[in-house]
Amino acid sequence: MKKHLFTISILSVLLLATGCKQTEEKVRHIPTAPQMKARIDRFEPVKTVDVEQAAENPVPLKLSQIASEIEYYTVGDARFTVTQAIELPDSGAFITFNNPRIYYRKQGIPSKRYGFKALAYKWNNEMNGQNMFYDKKTTRMYVALSGKTQETRRTGTDSIPFIGVLPPLDTMLTIKSYFFPESPIEKYQLGRRGDRLLGFSSTGYTLCSYRETAGEPDGITTFNLQGDTLCKFRLKEGKLAPRTMTDSIPFFQTFYWNTGQDKMTFMIPYCDTVYQLRDPQTVTPLYAIRYGEQGLHLKEMKDAKIPEGKIWLKTFYENPKGLFMGLYQKGGRKIVDWIGWEYTYKPTLTHQAVYLKEEGRTVMLPAGKNRGFINDLDDGLPFWPDGQTDDCLYMLRTVTEMRELVKRTGSPKQKKLLELLDNPKVFERDYVMIVVR
Repeated sequence: MKKHLFTISILSVLLLATGCKQTEEKVRHIPTAPQMKARIDRFEPVKTVDVEQAAENPVPLKLSQIASEIEYYTVGDARFTVTQAIELPDSGAFITFNNPRIYYRKQGIPSKRYGFKALAYKWNNEMNGQNMFYDKKTTRMYVALSGKTQETRRTGTDSIPFIGVLPPLDTMLTIKSYFFPESPIEKYQLGRRGDRLLGFSSTGYTLCSYRETAGEPDGITTFNLQGDTLCKFRLKEGKLAPRTMTDSIPFFQTFYWNTGQDKMTFMIPYCDTVYQLRDPQTVTPLYAIRYGEQGLHLKEMKDAKIPEGKIWLKTFYENPKGLFMGLYQKGGRKIVDWIGWEYTYKPTLTHQAVYLKEEGRTVMLPAGKNRGFINDLDDGLPFWPDGQTDDCLYMLRTVTEMRELVKRTGSPKQKKLLELLDNPKVFERDYVMIVVR
């Protein structure tokens, strides 16, 4: 008996020592310097998106010009509105991020809470609502978290943000005990960098990169999940504005990740080129947005104030038919909801511009009370995307707004829409995600 106890003791010590050694090795991982040389692929000519010219003659467009199907999903109430949606392949289901909650949505079944819980401050709130990445091959979810705790919030101590990796979808939909940011899940710290997280996937992440005194980013840097620097891209040349000039100017950037192709399309502040990150060392310029005299140029600013009439990009989405650009013009007429208030769950816009790929032309949609594409698919609300997931575009509206504004035409193509609006189990406070593809 004593011999067995002695053997067990020795094994325990060895296991502890091995575990400590593995932990130390993990902690000791020193991120490497850039491993790859940046490549700017200019094989295909950059397409010009002429917003200035389109603004001279606004033209209405029909929804059938950019989509052929429309679906409706109820996605919660006003307390937690959707900031991101992910389509699950071959399932007719979506995962929605109702900040700070995650849900599984599918037609015909009640919505189900995804098996991960985090308070609002636990999420990385500098991600423009794009806090999740879904790996279609493994069905695992990657989440961008702030690393903050109650203690760091109270003391104002810096926190190290990280990317957390959750178990596969089947596990997350059937578990009875939730995972939390503090749970023993895979975690990849982003390090104490002042650069902003632009996007991430299951293979790595991308930061906007700055020169030391610059207030605007001049490029991006790619990393693997372990924090090794893969490649640095400098995408803007010339003199950049100092931080003292840009601190009080609203920061803006936009991106989306095509999970099917594992490519990120993005724009960075004060840059009129739309790029695509094809792989960790290859960036391709796709589109050049032309604003003309109304474009926002830092050299024109004084006292860090944006001059009246200047216009810039706030949202950017894409499907196989077109590009959809939500623009904001200082002093312009804001797009508001049905009772004249600004939408609180999405960026405020003043203009909507569309680049029709097949025709190679840019169109500015007309200003008016009901802005967006004329909905000729089912005579429902005018459509303008609030987000995208792969090739699907989606718009969010309250049931109240839909019931007030949808005109009943008697057409059979309104059947599904009216079934939703007349459903007594769908409440006034509920939001609806309108999906087109």
